[in-house]
This record gives sequence, structure tokens and C-alpha cells, in this order.
Amino acid sequence: MKRLSALVALLLAGCIGASTVPPVQYYVLSDTGAAPDAHRAAAGGSVLLVHPTTVNAFYDTQRLVYSRAAGERAYYQFAAWTERPGRAFAELLSRRLGAPLTTAGVRGDVVLRTRLEELYHDAASPPGRVTLVVSAELVDASGHRIGEPQRFTRSVPARAENAGAAVEAANRAITEVLDDIATWCDSATADARPRASALFRP
Repeated sequence: MKRLSALVALLLAGCIGASTVPPVQYYVLSDTGAAPDAHRAAAGGSVLLVHPTTVNAFYDTQRLVYSRAAGERAYYQFAAWTERPGRAFAELLSRRLGAPLTTAGVRGDVVLRTRLEELYHDAASPPGRVTLVVSAELVDASGHRIGEPQRFTRSVPARAENAGAAVEAANRAITEVLDDIATWCDSATADARPRASALFRP
């Protein structure tokens, strides 16, 4: 009888303890900037494609990342993205540029390749900042690089020291980097046209 009472007490304690654990909050990585430009991909008669974004291994997860000290990274326990940030970023980039992903089965003249190097809430000095680093390069249909690779970096202050504020800052950083990539793509492809006119459709 005593063993049964002890077992019931343990089960009740487990139920009570479980109910106090906060649920995981899921956040959407978003572009809060201008509406997509459906004509950008066709500028100059070229067809631009967006390659799926590759990701630094530590960030290839739905979990939000934060840092309390230089050189250290950790995951938020109760905060996550609705999808992995690399995949979300590629989709946002595709929509912003009006350019399909290479997985869509479309043939293109120029391919934009990107890599998500870092995306984390730097909370070493509260409320902290969100750091975003994306590297990018453009290649032609033969795989030859167009222009020089670029590295886009943003550090956006968070309004509070919590996951929700970090997500808001992350979305602002994403929007600014998408702005920069769009401008760079326009400039790089325009500069390349006279020297590589055979790559583009008449």
C-alpha cells in the first residue's frame, strides 16, 4: 500500500511539474521590405535563378541561436523557427528577386548562390543585437563566376532581451540584406552583359 501511495505521489508530481514547463514558441523568418519585383529576373533578357541557400552547420536547425560571450553559441530552449533559416532565406530571396529556385526545373543564364554564415542574438550586452552574415556569388550557365563574391553583414539592435525581440531584429536584418543582394545582383549582371553577351538570351 505504501509503495502504491508513493507511486501515485510521484505521478502527480510529474504531472504538476510538466504543466509548469513553458511551450515552445515558433517564429517566422520574414521579409518586411518592398514587394517582390517580378520583372527583375528578366532584366536584360537574362534568366536569374536562386540556388538553395547552404548553411553553417550549427545554424542548420529550427532552433534560435544566442550568444552570451564572444566565441560562444547556444540554443534558445523554448524558441524555434517554423522552418530552418537556410530554407526560409532562399524562399524569401527567390520572392524578393522574382527569380525561381533552381529546384523548380527552370533553366537559367545566371545562378545566385548564397550561404548563411551566421544568424544569432548577441546578448553579451543586454538587450543585445542580432548578427546576420550571408555570403553570395553569381555564376553563369557554365559555372564561371560573374564578378567577385560578396559578404553581406548586418548587426541590428534588439528592443528587449528575449526571443520575440530577437526575431523582430532578425527580420529587420534579413530585409536589409535582401535589399543589398537585390541591388548587387542588378549591378553585377548589368556589368557582366557587355563582356558575356553570349550568356544571355536575345
